[in-house]
Amino acid sequence: MDELVDDLIKLNQSGQILELCEKYYDERVLMLNNGTIFAESMQEAYDKQKGFVDSVAEFEINLISKKIEGNVSELIFHYKMTANDAKVTEFTGKHTQYWNHQKIVKEEYESIS
Repeated sequence: MDELVDDLIKLNQSGQILELCEKYYDERVLMLNNGTIFAESMQEAYDKQKGFVDSVAEFEINLISKKIEGNVSELIFHYKMTANDAKVTEFTGKHTQYWNHQKIVKEEYESIS
């Protein structure tokens, strides 16, 4: 599973969010954002993230930590993104991903201050 997670990290850090979505999210993935349902399918996640990704001119994404236990990966990234209007957004987030058959079936995203 290390290789899958490492590839996912590479895709995320290079701003290839939509490719990551198509490659690693299960068709019926459940995605939570700070405890609230963000998406209940890969297509819904893709559609919601597409608008955001299209608005970003530059991604600077750094991995802070990676932990894998069984079929669960926990990744913490620091994000710095510059939008097409030059507005900069910075935040840190923890992604807890539950894997089954090389796909993410559930992902919990939490903002970290």
